[in-house]
Amino acid sequence: MNLIAAFNHNRIFQSQDSKVQSSIEKHAEFASLMEKTINAKPEVTEPDLIMPISLNRNYDEISDQAHEYYQLALEIAKERVDPELEDDRLKEIQLYQETTIEIMDIPIEVEIEQHEINEALLFGSLGIDFLQYKEMGVRIDMLNLMEQDINTSKTLLTSDKEKLKSVLNERREVLELQREEMLAGTYLEQNTDHKGEIKKRFDDIDFKP
Repeated sequence: MNLIAAFNHNRIFQSQDSKVQSSIEKHAEFASLMEKTINAKPEVTEPDLIMPISLNRNYDEISDQAHEYYQLALEIAKERVDPELEDDRLKEIQLYQETTIEIMDIPIEVEIEQHEINEALLFGSLGIDFLQYKEMGVRIDMLNLMEQDINTSKTLLTSDKEKLKSVLNERREVLELQREEMLAGTYLEQNTDHKGEIKKRFDDIDFKP
């Protein structure tokens, strides 16, 4: 390879490296901006006034679509509850197990709404699938609705609620991490056996009073 060819070859690699670095920086800047926007905290100086995250969810902001899919997931889950179970408490525990599975597996169709067009274009400019990102958000909202139902249950014991919410929190953290990875440009889609994972998780929990 002569000097001119080597020089041109080196310029090509430098150009490619520059594009990769620029892409990484754009994703990082975008992820930082989105994180600040989504996780903006109120300016509170008194620590006693700050509520735990699990108690600080604004259920009024959950979309109608999430409500509709959650009700559908509940109906499907009810059909899987063992009718021979005589203990209402155990029936409800099984209901939430099956509902968790449905929330993670149920097919969800989302659309770009008028007020989301600019956001979707921004996502698209960075190669991020906005619809997939939004779908994950719907599933998180569905888990939030289930948490609300668990909290208000008159049948479950306090210990039952804590155990159920620990599983719920694990699923929610998985979805939130995936969304963060999408914003950072590091997300790799994988086929996950949600049903198998959740059933195994519930089998490991002792729901004895």
